Amino acid sequence: MFTILMFAALQIAQEPVATEMGVSPQLLNGEEVIKPGDYPTRALRRNEYGIVSVLLQISNIGRVTHCDITESSGFARLDATTCRLFSRRAKFAPAKGADSSPVAGEFRSSMSWGVGNHMPKTTIDIPLQVSKIPANYQSPAKAQIIFDDSGAATACAITTSSGSDAADQAVCAYIKKYLIVDPPRSKSTNVPATAVRYVTANLSI
Repeated sequence: MFTILMFAALQIAQEPVATEMGVSPQLLNGEEVIKPGDYPTRALRRNEYGIVSVLLQISNIGRVTHCDITESSGFARLDATTCRLFSRRAKFAPAKGADSSPVAGEFRSSMSWGVGNHMPKTTIDIPLQVSKIPANYQSPAKAQIIFDDSGAATACAITTSSGSDAADQAVCAYIKKYLIVDPPRSKSTNVPATAVRYVTANLSI
């Protein structure tokens, strides 16, 4: 039996993401959704580990109404536990429409289950060397990245700005051009396979 449990923290976009239609749902209790003690006992015994990416449907009052596995860990227990805990525990500020009224929306996230050396990473640190630091750049940019079923980055949402719009745009452009992951496998017949990762990009000369 494992004596030390190395459990990855839930990786989520803490800040609401602005969209053309308004603002996406915001998770309010990320640290409370999935905890180390939630690791399924049988999964631990069988050394099951992996990343689970989910697509959640959030009502206009901030409740999870549906959960799809868009990236399977390869183990049914871990997949099912991730959706079950999100559905039971996650609390959201609902999405806002263009007129700032609460509306139903979607929320994507990923969870890394693992023990010891078997700990897959959902966070990626990227050092970017540039010829000149953009004006107003203050700190590394953080972004949520969506990868399609081929493992290519298709969407980049800045969750913490570097302070510079130019730097943020350059980070997303770089990610979409160069960053790839292993192709995800979906557990849903109705929702395309997509993987969710989180990037911290630090610019330097």
